[in-house]
Amino acid sequence: MEVRRVLNALERQERVERGRSLDEPPAPLPRQIGASPYFGFTYTVLIPLLLFLPPFISGSVAVDVVTEEIERGTLELLRVAPVSLLDIVDGKALGMVVLAPLQALLWVLLLSTNGIAVANLGTLLVFVTAVALLVVTFGVVLGLATKRRRPAQLLYSVLTLVVFGAAVLLPEHPATTVAKLAVDSSTLLTYGHVVATVAVAAGAYAVARRYVGAVDPEGL
Repeated sequence: MEVRRVLNALERQERVERGRSLDEPPAPLPRQIGASPYFGFTYTVLIPLLLFLPPFISGSVAVDVVTEEIERGTLELLRVAPVSLLDIVDGKALGMVVLAPLQALLWVLLLSTNGIAVANLGTLLVFVTAVALLVVTFGVVLGLATKRRRPAQLLYSVLTLVVFGAAVLLPEHPATTVAKLAVDSSTLLTYGHVVATVAVAAGAYAVARRYVGAVDPEGL
């Protein structure tokens, strides 16, 4: 918001100083209004932050619950029950995935009680669930691959930030998708992004289940 204010002032100053040297008049600027920047901050920063935070926390917790079972040797106790390693990992992963949209829903309800309306709630929760499934799957695979909490958490944190930052190369950034859905200005590209995220998350989870099924429990 501060950078935009400075750039707007610079633009107006340049228009005034260079206006006489132009052959044609520039496009008119919109008139300045005394509106609060809170609306823009709420829908472009606050809501995406609150909706993406639960999935990322779920992924981090998924890393912990897998690596701690391996480091403490309690995975052997779990295997005493008539369940496979795949069943154990499925239970832990899906538990974390379910918590993310529930937390997101609580955030939205809290915003609603403060007079902040959020549109397309169902679609937003589907999108949050897909993101949670994607990052939890990533966290579980990292936990099983590294078998140690610290390196797994470091890799999870760094790679998640890198991937989320690289999402600017997509036709629409995930934060933009959330903001457009929340303010009810979504387009076909927005819904296409949601569908693509769901498909990628489901595919990644299917691949991860095959990986977990191929892991030898004796080697953990």
